[in-house]
Amino acid sequence: MKYLHMHDQDKKSRECQELLDRFSHFISANIQKFNPLHYGLDPDDIAQDIRFKIWKVLLGEKNITNYPAYIKKVVDTSVIDHLRKLRREQRCQNFEKRKCVAEMELFYSKELSFRKRLEERIGEAVESLIDSRRQVVKLHLLNFNIREIALCLNWSPAKTRNLLYRGMSDLRILLKELDIDHDPK
Repeated sequence: MKYLHMHDQDKKSRECQELLDRFSHFISANIQKFNPLHYGLDPDDIAQDIRFKIWKVLLGEKNITNYPAYIKKVVDTSVIDHLRKLRREQRCQNFEKRKCVAEMELFYSKELSFRKRLEERIGEAVESLIDSRRQVVKLHLLNFNIREIALCLNWSPAKTRNLLYRGMSDLRILLKELDIDHDPK
C-alpha cells in the first residue's frame, strides 16, 4: 500500500515537471511583460517562486482545467507579490536612512553646540589674560609663529617667546579652573 502511494507521488511529480517544462517559455514571457529588471527584480527568482507555487498546487490534488489561464494568474500574482515585497523593503530602508540622518543631525547639532560653547569659554579665558600676553596668545591661536608675532607687534623674538610661554601657561591654568583640560602633548 505504501509502495503504491509512493508510486503515485512519483508519477504526479513527473507530470508536474512535464507541465512546468512545457509552460516554461510561457511563464518567462509573462514575467518579462512586467519588465522586472527595471524594478531591480530577478526574473529567475520570480520564475522559481512561480514553479514552486504551481508544483504545490498540482501535488495538492487540485484539478486545473485551463493551464495557461491558471499559470498566467500565478505569474501575475507572483510578480505583484515581489513588487510589494520590494516596496516594503524600500520603505524600511528609507525609514532607517531617515532615522540615521536624524540621529546624525542631532549628534552634529549637539556637537556643534558643544564646540561653540567650548570656543566661547576659551575665548573668555583668553580675554582674561593680561594685555601683552593676550595679544601674543591670540596671534598664536591664529597659527602665527613667534617670528611673525614679533614682527606684527614690533617686539624682539625673545620677548615674544617669553610672553607666549607665560600666556599659554596662564591659559592652561584658567582652562583647568574652568574644567576644560586639554593639554596637547
